[in-house]
Amino acid sequence: MSKVKSFLSYFYKYLFHSKTRQKLIFLAIFGLFLSSMALLVLQGIMQGLQGEMIKRSKKMIGHHVISFDEYDENSFNQFTSDLKKSQVFFTKEIELELLGKHDAYIAPVILRGIDFDASTPNFLKELEKDGVILGADLLSKLKSTIGSTVVFFSPSHLDTFFGDVPRMAGETVSDLSSSSVNEVDEVTAYIRSSFVHNLIREVSYNKIRIYQEISKEKLADLLKNAKLSDISTITSWEELHPELLWAFKLESVVMLALFVCMCFLVSITIVAGNLIFFNKIRFDLISFWILGLSKKTISILMFLYFQVKALLTCFSGILVGGLLLLFLKKFSPNIMPDVFLEKSLPVHVTWDHVLIAFFVPYLVSSVFSIYALWVFNKENTSYIELLRKVGE
Repeated sequence: MSKVKSFLSYFYKYLFHSKTRQKLIFLAIFGLFLSSMALLVLQGIMQGLQGEMIKRSKKMIGHHVISFDEYDENSFNQFTSDLKKSQVFFTKEIELELLGKHDAYIAPVILRGIDFDASTPNFLKELEKDGVILGADLLSKLKSTIGSTVVFFSPSHLDTFFGDVPRMAGETVSDLSSSSVNEVDEVTAYIRSSFVHNLIREVSYNKIRIYQEISKEKLADLLKNAKLSDISTITSWEELHPELLWAFKLESVVMLALFVCMCFLVSITIVAGNLIFFNKIRFDLISFWILGLSKKTISILMFLYFQVKALLTCFSGILVGGLLLLFLKKFSPNIMPDVFLEKSLPVHVTWDHVLIAFFVPYLVSSVFSIYALWVFNKENTSYIELLRKVGE
């Protein structure tokens, strides 16, 4: 242990106090430090931005959507009662896909008829619910305004008395909903369920939306208890948006690949710097050999030097990156332009992010350090030949 300590102490004293200090090695160390720090910071911020987008979407759509093929009032009421006993926040809805018309403008609409007496989603609580609430983009498509009347046509419900004419009903626009989730704001309208019941001439519900974290297995057990398993389907938010999640994963993989490439560039500098450094101290290494250390032991100690340097550098990068993320999370400075939804940079860090930010630069650096050691040993196979050159 004392040999290891003395050997490493010699290396670091030579590196920092020698007149022939290698600036290339300091540049490589700084690059490795920056790689770990930047990788952690970017992962934390990217995960935070993705998380905020998912949070906004779940706020509108729900964590789970339960669809019913048929409506059995007794079983349905038992299921909603069980949800209330389990303190699960939900809404029961009758959802229709139809057409909305205002003046000469027509647009497809997903009309969500909500039983506001039972429960109201948080994003609708402060809005006027006397009429229909249109998504902000849908309001723009229909060229409508608050106070105007929108007529809804349901092609799936016909009045045969007049020759299979789609049923229609008009309602005044009482408010607009802006969630900054385009897929929702472009097509969705919210209205009391009684309006939809009058339109389809039937009192029924076909959706229940769950607005909190709950396991899919627990929902399945509650449905089974209410004898609704055969006529219902549970779909989580993640199952509704596989493409978006795939895009998020691809984004993370691309970012990681770019940082691996950057680490390779840094490691090339490490190889060059270490080769120059060892060529300058090779006669000092011979001194260790003369004092009794074997060539194999010297190589192992040189390898430990590489590892300790990489470990300390990557750990320092993680520490500084973590402090920077803590600052962003605690003080949340508004540094983004108004065009962005997130004015501050949200932060979400997991242990996976920390491990990736540490081990990716460290492993790449270690591989190239071993290569540098192999090249040095290959070029200096015989210490006796080096001793002869000293006397020349």
